[in-house]
Amino acid sequence: MPPVIIVGGGPVGLVSSILLSLQEIPHVLFERHPGTSIHPKACGLNQRTMEIFRHIGVEDEVLRQSAPPETVSHTAWYTSLGSHGQQIYCRNAWGGGEYRARYEEASPCSYRILPQIRLEPILLNRARELNPNGLKHSTEVLTVAEHSEKVIVTVRNEDGTHEDWEAEYVLGSDGGRMMADQLGIAWEGEKDIFDMVSAHFHAPLSKIHPNPNAFISWFINPSLGGSIKSGYLYPLGPFPSNPSTEEWYFGCAMLPDDPQRFDTDAMISRIRKTLDLPDLQIDLRSVSHWYVGSIVTEKFRSKGGRAFLVGDAAHRIPPWGALGMNTGVQDAFNLIWKLAFTLRGTFQDNSSILDSYEEERRPIAKRVAYSSLFNLRSHGDAMDRAIGVSPEQSSAQNQLAMDAFFNKSHPEYAQKHRDVKRAQKTLDGEFCALGTEMGWFYPSIDIKKEGDENNHDGQIGPDGEFDIIHYHPSTIPGHHLPHFWLRRNNVTISSRDLLQSQHFLLLADSPVEWECLKDFRVPYQLELIDGKGGWEDVDGAWKKLKSTDEDCAILVRPDGIITYRDDPLLHDPMPELESILA
Repeated sequence: MPPVIIVGGGPVGLVSSILLSLQEIPHVLFERHPGTSIHPKACGLNQRTMEIFRHIGVEDEVLRQSAPPETVSHTAWYTSLGSHGQQIYCRNAWGGGEYRARYEEASPCSYRILPQIRLEPILLNRARELNPNGLKHSTEVLTVAEHSEKVIVTVRNEDGTHEDWEAEYVLGSDGGRMMADQLGIAWEGEKDIFDMVSAHFHAPLSKIHPNPNAFISWFINPSLGGSIKSGYLYPLGPFPSNPSTEEWYFGCAMLPDDPQRFDTDAMISRIRKTLDLPDLQIDLRSVSHWYVGSIVTEKFRSKGGRAFLVGDAAHRIPPWGALGMNTGVQDAFNLIWKLAFTLRGTFQDNSSILDSYEEERRPIAKRVAYSSLFNLRSHGDAMDRAIGVSPEQSSAQNQLAMDAFFNKSHPEYAQKHRDVKRAQKTLDGEFCALGTEMGWFYPSIDIKKEGDENNHDGQIGPDGEFDIIHYHPSTIPGHHLPHFWLRRNNVTISSRDLLQSQHFLLLADSPVEWECLKDFRVPYQLELIDGKGGWEDVDGAWKKLKSTDEDCAILVRPDGIITYRDDPLLHDPMPELESILA
């Protein structure tokens, strides 16, 4: 009986498998499909996710296959790509241009673009390397039955036979297909907001596209009623792009006169219509119908306590902002070390540490579900409205509004351009939201309420709202260990590189500070930042971040979250640490 069963082999399931292997926890993963995804879904990998990929040993391969940074530094809006098409606006995005320094300071890793169809094989190879016999494809999970001492998972094997598997815990990473329903867990939020269709196709569009550095092209076609129904387009690689091999993704909301289901001809016609390229040669690879929803499960852990939901099994987040898969990968990073430490008997109260997964991750999921839905609606509420285009107007009215935007002699020209530029401030939440991507934290760990004194070092604004645009590094408990450079013996690393899967990390100015923890039951690795025998604080960031001129020490969880900050010589840390770990 393996201790853990994973249901679903998408990115989140595969990352969960890799993390369990690094924790030396035996497990089995079941995936109903024969291999990795054939239809592109997620593509943006934010820096927190890239830090996790660095931790699990796939960062180099992700960097090798991802889009060159210079080609994904912008996003732009167009009326079309046809002979009469015009660019409406172009801006920096995803750490490019004016945002580059801010993003580089925040992490040792960069924001990358790698479509899911190319990411999944990288994760699968790593998962198989670490667990050669534990990944079962073409194996569909039919039922999950939870008992007091175990979970029984019934699967249908590739040959059609049924088989029961037992485990101590099960992780649902099935994309929301069945696990929540099996466990009797309800969803909350807005469902079926838009009926969408998307396509994966080959076409030599790079020869036509006016800006090779604009990764996502958004279309506002007056005849189609605005942004969401006009659609959006981005390259899928392989990178670097080549007209003979390049693949593309196109997505749009359904129009009233569209067929209920798109066949090949209808999909090709729709792409050509939006792009205004009636003769474009398109080799269609796949079509997907899906509904935009912004929903989160009411619970992330089952009533019996032996099943957990991660990724899309726990939250379905609109893709505007690239937060869905990223949030799921970060779910796994939060949960797996807790599960591993529980299975090894590290904690006295296993239930509480496992309950903390939901306590910490569900508020994050709710926030990003809301912000992603806001991003989606901002394309219409901000950009379309600034130009004067609306699905409620006729095509002729929309065309007149668009003509006024491009006609310098029109009396509304200047105002429309000011409004479009102002709309970009709203869309910053999608294209330069470093606070959303990097600054989230877990307030429940801050048991001394240090963050209340200074709004969590600025991550919470004076108005009490979370700062979605800016990341404010902090060593307040509950926050991520900030990135800063360390040097020893001519080797320079990031503070984030000190994290270990099976140990807590102790960062301290002096070893004397931690002698009181010699009987601490949680395994930890001590790293000194003293500029002598220990690490040298290259840029003085440690001294600044620890928020005191006195000796200081911080304790960091395996997922990079700070659990304790103080001077142990002045205050006995054991009562606080025992409280946190309980």
